[in-house]
Amino acid sequence: MKELNLVLMTEEEFHIFIESEVSRYAESLCKYKGLQREEALKKAHFETQRLLPHGIKTPFHIFYRCCNWTEDVGTLWIYANEKKKQAFIYQITIFEGYQRKGYGKATLREIEKMLRKQKIDTLSLNVFYENQRAYHLYKEMGFKTVSMTMKKEL
Repeated sequence: MKELNLVLMTEEEFHIFIESEVSRYAESLCKYKGLQREEALKKAHFETQRLLPHGIKTPFHIFYRCCNWTEDVGTLWIYANEKKKQAFIYQITIFEGYQRKGYGKATLREIEKMLRKQKIDTLSLNVFYENQRAYHLYKEMGFKTVSMTMKKEL
């Protein structure tokens, strides 16, 4: 089993992370929603600002660096509301050189351990169908499909 620590991002790390996340989200909007790049970037910025009106200090949103003993192997953005006993993974990324080495499972185990201490009993996430590696990892880790969106190009 891989050793992994979740380390809170600093304000500076958060700004670098969120710019990258906006760009990644815009790419997904282009690919999966058919938006043009400019429109996708605008929507990605708007949605990110809506979700995080106070940036890294937005209540219930927590940002981590996923670290092995020597270096960062990924990033994590999670919403965790103890009062509602619910959490949602907005983003989990294992960097390319560390994929398929157990860091995804280790990150999910650390998240679960942290949430259990907070008495949170539900963890949700979204995954695109095309991301079969992630889908199978989540299934293997006990996630169940609870809804499905289907699309047809006309």
